[in-house]
Amino acid sequence: MASRLFDVLGTEWFCVTAVRGLGEAGVLARLGAVGSDPLPRCPIDGVVEHFGPDSWAVRVYCPTGSGWAYVFDAFPQVGVTFREPVLKELSRGTEAVSVWKFLDGTTRVAHARDGEILALFDSWRFDPASGKEPGRLNRALERVGFLLDEPGDDLSDPAAALEAVESEFGLTVDPQEVAGPLPTVVVPVRVD
Repeated sequence: MASRLFDVLGTEWFCVTAVRGLGEAGVLARLGAVGSDPLPRCPIDGVVEHFGPDSWAVRVYCPTGSGWAYVFDAFPQVGVTFREPVLKELSRGTEAVSVWKFLDGTTRVAHARDGEILALFDSWRFDPASGKEPGRLNRALERVGFLLDEPGDDLSDPAAALEAVESEFGLTVDPQEVAGPLPTVVVPVRVD
């Protein structure tokens, strides 16, 4: 299985978090997001026109019937939705999974449930995921080529990480919809 998310996000920086069972309003409320009414709808490469490059802007995608809502960092070098307080809030009463590629050779994956981070993985360290319950994430990562004694030379960390969470958690996206205009808001800076 190839990653549909990677098809649209590609090899550059990205940060995407999927939250089970929440709609757009629920996601926006948990993010404490602020924006005009109606919300601007920005394509993947058009956020800078509405928000400054240092803002914590995110795009929200809630495909009907999928059971998941997706939050894409507009300027992913920050990793807004991967930040512990944001990820904990998004997973409160449900679960969330997040993949953040912020440097070449470094991709991070987190799995959270009920406001608690269960597993964290950093591809730079070459170690299995750590945390209270890393088993599910480790199995998914191993299936796509991580955690092997001799990983394949063709293993792309970001593509494999996205493929792992897509197959393990049943994530499905339409790359054209993700690339197109989506509701875009700014997440207030949170310090924990």
